[in-house]
Parts: sequence; structure tokens; C-alpha cells
Amino acid sequence: MAKTHLSGKDRFDDLPLDPFPAPELQHDSGCWIYGRAEREIFLHRRMIREKDEAHLKVGYPGEFMPPHGTMHFRAELPAGVFPVVCVGTPALPEIRMASPGKFEFTLSVPDPERDVPCFRCEADAGWESSPDGIEWHDASRIIGGDVPPHRTELSSFRITPKRMPDGKYDLGREIFGRVWIRHAPDAKLFVGESIPEAENRNPEDFEQRLDLIRKDEETLCSAVPLAFRYLSPEHADGAEVEVEALYTPLTMRKRFSCGDKELDAIWERSAYTLHLCTQHFLIDGVKRDRLPWAGDLAVSLLGMTESFCEPGPIRDTLAVLGSAGIRNTPVNGITDYTLWYLINFELYERFFDDPGFLRQEYFRIVETAELLLAQRLENGLLPVRGWVLIDWAEGDKNCALQVLFFMALRSLSRLAERMDDREHAATWSRTAAELRETIRRDFYDPASGLFRCSPDSNEFLRHQNFLAVGSVATPEESRRIAEHLLKDGLPPVGTPYMKSFEILALIRTGFRTEALGEIRRFWGGMIKDGATTFFEAYGEGKSGSGLYDFYDRPFGLSLCHAWSCAPLFLLPMIFRNEPDTDPA
Repeated sequence: MAKTHLSGKDRFDDLPLDPFPAPELQHDSGCWIYGRAEREIFLHRRMIREKDEAHLKVGYPGEFMPPHGTMHFRAELPAGVFPVVCVGTPALPEIRMASPGKFEFTLSVPDPERDVPCFRCEADAGWESSPDGIEWHDASRIIGGDVPPHRTELSSFRITPKRMPDGKYDLGREIFGRVWIRHAPDAKLFVGESIPEAENRNPEDFEQRLDLIRKDEETLCSAVPLAFRYLSPEHADGAEVEVEALYTPLTMRKRFSCGDKELDAIWERSAYTLHLCTQHFLIDGVKRDRLPWAGDLAVSLLGMTESFCEPGPIRDTLAVLGSAGIRNTPVNGITDYTLWYLINFELYERFFDDPGFLRQEYFRIVETAELLLAQRLENGLLPVRGWVLIDWAEGDKNCALQVLFFMALRSLSRLAERMDDREHAATWSRTAAELRETIRRDFYDPASGLFRCSPDSNEFLRHQNFLAVGSVATPEESRRIAEHLLKDGLPPVGTPYMKSFEILALIRTGFRTEALGEIRRFWGGMIKDGATTFFEAYGEGKSGSGLYDFYDRPFGLSLCHAWSCAPLFLLPMIFRNEPDTDPA
């Protein structure tokens, strides 16, 4: 774990765009072999435990595979002697092959919640894995050093917050980490993403666990890592306060600057938001959920391609989201998030071209597609049942769901083409074409130039219409839709998450200047309200402590949310004046 100490004069408000220390060069001593997605499943399980330990006010629906305590491995190996390092028993010191042939062995650990079977071997073979010795899939190969990759922790460095005249402390921007207090044995800790949250003393309104644990006679430490900008400790006069900031080492490979201070600041805060929300996986927010969601990934994936260009967190997120399939419940328990899982998988392959990962997970993709198709109504549409989110906004989500279904089917066809699976590619492409005709016939209203919420409805929302641009709508229809989006006749979106795709529709239809104005108004508005990272939702016109309430809780709003980092890809798209990124 990288540890760096910054002196008291080095505060976040004095630091550059990406203040975290650069990744250290590590000696990679080979590939660690895991059961399919077992490392990712193990890390995800650990993250859920940490979420519970932090007393976060969030449910986490959906079904996820638990880590296995026993894993079988097999491969065709050449003749030779191959040293092995094992996690689990019986530990093999080496593999001896007198002649080429199949080798199979089993590893077990006593508690898969604390460790997971894996091994490192110099034989770079096509290893397969199976938890039961019956059903086999490609094993996961993770490049690593002497420490097994599933045992890695977030990196950290220490920083001194600035003491304010009223006794509070300010880090200058949002951070995720542990608070250390020395020379104040009776101190009590209160923190917040905003000053009103840090000033809150009502335990019912705490969004995180705030107790301190004693490390020695002089030192207290927060029991769990916290997300905050401000500290408001009590009984801490004369104390030494320090923050151990936690982060994932990333290198900024693409930067954006247009010379406009406001737009450059929006891009920089978007990059910082995404970096904070990269913790093994691409998670949604550092304060509340700290867990991966397929819908959030739709924006953070595109943001990652225009900043850090790091495939690992995206790949790991897809692996764990698809780990259990949808036989019992949709991805994340949300119908449309299953569709986003498939759309995101195709985007990942398009940007990072990872055939090994696609081959490993393709059986799950095929299974997901078959289960979705089996759920269809007689008219070929997906039923609107269970949790259909689309956005935190009221309204009939039927049409929006069907448009996403079309986008998912088109993504499936493209994935099948990558796998040279011509039969499925043709079937899914044909099904997508049929669904597009059904949507256009049953939902499109030529008089208004908009897609209705349901066939017999007079309700129109923005969501299905901006999602239709570039997918089910023609270029002429898309232009009319964009003109409606620029007016106030349709209810506004509920989150920056869906605002991202509304602006994408404007860019696609040639309204780049107007798209830029929306970015200034929406994300620039958050900056004017003091944002150092971007919010989960933004209610324009709200002020004071009311700016931070959500879920009927005064501080329920996440002020650092990865699904709000869209300017990372929207701004370069506008200024490059290139063909847009197709999210389907």
C-alpha cells in the first residue's frame, strides 16, 4: 500500500487537478489464476461488509455470487517443471509434467469470506476453473506481484486539513479516508460533505458511522473510512488532526482544456469525482452506497475512456454485476439495469478490445439474453414490472424501457459478432429490428414529433425521447425531438445521470452550442453552489441546507456520485466536433 505524507502547508485547495500520488512501478512476477470472477466476487463481498460496518443507509438489491471456498483448476500443459505459489490447500510447490497433457488439481480455503483459492504458475496455459468439477469456464488471469491481487487494499496518503476560525476543519474538497486525532482523548467526531452536515448533531440524521476508536493513549481514529470535506470535532481544542486519504492509483492519460475557466473547472471536477469513485470497481458514491450499479456504469465507463483510460475497474465491475445472472432477479434488482449491463459490456469491448474477458463471460451474456427474450409479452415488448428506475423522476417508464431494450439487443448482436457467433448475432439483430418497428408503430406520435410513454397515453417524458435519438428515431425525428428538449414543455430529468444522455442527444443532432449551455447551466450551477465533486441529483433553485436533502433525509444526497461525471466525455465530444460516442 503506497503511503505518502504531505506537510501541513500542502492542502487539497493548493493541489493540482489529480492530487493523488502517481501509481508506483511494481514488479509483476506473473499471472495469478482464479476461478471465473472469484477475485472480483471476493472484493465485492468485502465491500458489502464494509458498507454494513459503516452503517450506510442503503439497501443493495440484486443477487450476487458468493465466493467459493473450493475451486478446481485444469489445463493442457507442456512437458516440464513449473513452480507454483498457492493460496489454499493442498499447496503445490511445483507442477511436474513428464510429457504434454492435461493437469487438474483442487485448492480449498477455510473461510472464503477471508480468502479465496488462487495460484501463480509460470505455465501460461489456458486454465479453466470450476467450483463443482462439473461445469467449467475460463479461469480469470490477473497480473500481479508477490501479494495475491484479492488481498490488495486501497492506497493512502496523509494530509492536514485547514483549521477554520470557528474550530471546524476544511480539506478544500471532498475526500474519502480515515480521520486521526491526537492529544484529545475525549474528542468526538462529526463530518460532512457540506457544512450543515458537519454541524449536525442528531444521530438519526447521520449518514455514516462517526465513532472513534482508540489506537493508543494519545491517538484516536475514525472506526471506518468516511466521505467528507468538513470536520467539526468536539472536545478537540489543541488537537492534532490529520486525514489518511484513501484512493486507487490512476494515471491521467487524457486531459481536456479549452481555455474557458468554467468549462475547464467542470471537466476537472468531473475527473476528480470519477477518481474518488474508483475503488477496485466503479462505484456510485463515496458517502452512501460505495457499491457498483449497472446504470451508474453507463456514465462512468464513458468518462473513464476520456480521462484515465483504465480498463481494470470497468472489467471488474462488469464481472461482478454479471456474476449470478438474472434467473432470480435483474442486475442490481432493477429491470433496466440488466439492459445497461449488456449495453456497457459492448461499450467496454468497443473501447478496450478484451476478447479474453468476453470469452470468459459470454455464456452469461447468452443466458441473460435468453432469459430476457423469454420474458417478452406477445407484442415483443418487455413487461414493466418490478423495479424500473430509468431515473429518479415520476412518470410512465414503459417507452423508455423498450428503447433501452432495443439498445441492449443491438449491443448483444455486436457482441455475438465479436465472438463469431453468427446464429445469435442474426437472431438478436432481427429481434432488435422487429422491436424498433413495434416501438415506432405503437409509441411514436407524428403530430407532436415525440414518443409517448405508453401506446394509449398522452404523457410524454424526456427520457424515451432523448434515448430514441440515434437508436429508434430517424435523423429527421431526432432533430424534432432535440427541438422539444430545448423547450420547457417536458418535465425535467431527475439526475445528472439522465441529463448526460439528454445532452448527448443534443450533440448528436447538431445542437452543440446548446449542449454546451446545458453543461454550463447544470454542472456549472453545482459549482456555483460550492460543489468540488458532482452531486447525485441537482435541484436547480434549491438553496441552503435544503440543497442536500434526498430520500426524505436532510443529508441523504450524495455530493460525489460517479454517474455525474459525464462532462468528461461530453466536453471533448463537443470541442472535437467528431462523430459522437454511441452508447448503444
